[in-house]
Amino acid sequence: MPMEEMRWNLDDVLPKSRFDALCRELEENLKQYDYFYPKLKPGMSEADFKELADFEEKTGEKLARIGGMPQLWESVDQKSQEAKLLKGKAEDLGLKFSNKTRKIGLWLQGKEVEGMQRLDDKNAERLFRAVPPLYYGMMYARKLAKHTLSEAEEKLIHEKDMAGVDVLVDLRELIETEFHYKFKPKGKKEKILKTVSDLLVYAYSKDPKEREAAARALLEKYRENIDKFFMVYQAIVKDWWHDYERRGYESAIQVRNIANHIPDKAIEVLLNVCKENKDVYHRYFRFKAKELGMKKLRRFDIYAPLKAAKEGKIGFNASRKIVLDTFDSFAKGFGEKARIILNAKHVDSHPRETKRGGAFCATLAPKIIPYVLLNHTGKERDVSTMAHELGHGIHSLYAAHLPMGAQHANLPLSETASTLGEMIVFEKLLEKAKNDKERKAMLSDKMGDSFATILRQAYFVKFEILAHEAIKKGVTADQLSGIYLETLKEEFGDSVELDEMFKYEWARIPHLAATPFYCYAYNFGELLSLALFAKYKKEGEAFIPKIEKVLAAGGSRAPEEVLREIGVDMCSRQFWEGSFDIVREWQDRLEKY
Repeated sequence: MPMEEMRWNLDDVLPKSRFDALCRELEENLKQYDYFYPKLKPGMSEADFKELADFEEKTGEKLARIGGMPQLWESVDQKSQEAKLLKGKAEDLGLKFSNKTRKIGLWLQGKEVEGMQRLDDKNAERLFRAVPPLYYGMMYARKLAKHTLSEAEEKLIHEKDMAGVDVLVDLRELIETEFHYKFKPKGKKEKILKTVSDLLVYAYSKDPKEREAAARALLEKYRENIDKFFMVYQAIVKDWWHDYERRGYESAIQVRNIANHIPDKAIEVLLNVCKENKDVYHRYFRFKAKELGMKKLRRFDIYAPLKAAKEGKIGFNASRKIVLDTFDSFAKGFGEKARIILNAKHVDSHPRETKRGGAFCATLAPKIIPYVLLNHTGKERDVSTMAHELGHGIHSLYAAHLPMGAQHANLPLSETASTLGEMIVFEKLLEKAKNDKERKAMLSDKMGDSFATILRQAYFVKFEILAHEAIKKGVTADQLSGIYLETLKEEFGDSVELDEMFKYEWARIPHLAATPFYCYAYNFGELLSLALFAKYKKEGEAFIPKIEKVLAAGGSRAPEEVLREIGVDMCSRQFWEGSFDIVREWQDRLEKY
């Protein structure tokens, strides 16, 4: 265990010794819904409605604790049988609550429910006004009533998901957890790396042989297991399109758009603008090839550091200091809230053999300080990852005054604080760089990160659209991999040399299976944050309260309305193009060094 390593304290969610007792308490809470059902009438009093909302808030937090503790535990120990056992018990209890409360959700939506008088629009407006933070969400749910099925059908689908799709997603992660990687650069001795975090360090190596060996070692595991990953993905996609057709959605992606409170037009414009601006990244790849002394960049090399990049590792404590100091200088609230998370020991910092890869921030409930998972290996980009995930936690803490149903920001705003956190840390590091060579190397890394967050994510979504259509018609694993390869060819044009091995890359992107069409959240958030950062640079400290107001809104207001107040129109091509102007400025600066 590294001296700087942090392991999170899950007792703040729920001590293991309290799990069974809280389960019993929730079983009793379940019976209390029988007290509320007779009161659910269009003419019920605002006081009674507020009492129901308060009760649901309290039970919701208990359910978040009972489900969150084993999920977080499993994420750092994917082999733990005890974590899986408790997770299963929590899911079973959650299913009981879903079945018991489904009628309430349907009634609130204005659906016909057996034995209940339909809630009309006038009374819905009156009752929802009694709980202001939940008003927007409940009114939006009424708009979605046309996509909601009968009580019996909704019950069947929920049970099917828990025993089907959810299990497939867990199975996919379990397959990956068992991977050990044969890393053998040409001319060097083979070694076995036990975690993907240890392997991916070499994707950013100065040695081109190590970069290629890392990519081949990674993709070889997916090539060997492509039939398994295809079987999982195919089943999930089929389930997705059966569901969206049954519910009356117009397309597979519209399911995600509506859930994210985003008009289809906004995402269509976003993806088109990303595609039309891919030339700036092609410029970057050609520039980088020249800097690295290569005729053409290989796909293995797109994240290679420039020769001017400095060697050395950044320890976890040093990374933490950089992030906290930068947040302090940006806004007092950012620094304070980041410290709350760190001081509570709600961070799990370093990779371990049975720990999942990547990074995330988990917000369980307003009264629970968010949890952050990292896999810190000492690279500069780990500083950005820390800033990003703490940014998510900061966002949640700004919105912690809201109830559970309104704390989480809807997608257009969910990546705001995280990507903004990355941006301000980058600007601070760039400002402190010792010379132009260092600045050049940092800007090059930033362009690489920008590509990964913006264009790469846009093409993941393009592949998803094509994959869903192909699977509906019938496709093999190899044909699907071929479709992915074709999207890569369009993405990179003639600026990068593509090895056919990359056709298996789609299988390692977890979001494609776990949360279809989520990937546009990243380019949406990145481009939005670029625009907000530009406004901050122009307005200075006067813009901070505006950003804090956006974060404090959580999911209690319509995203379009919140953004419009700070001069952002998410359906405007001009807005998205303006964000790309900043990316082009980075590349212009890079080419002048």
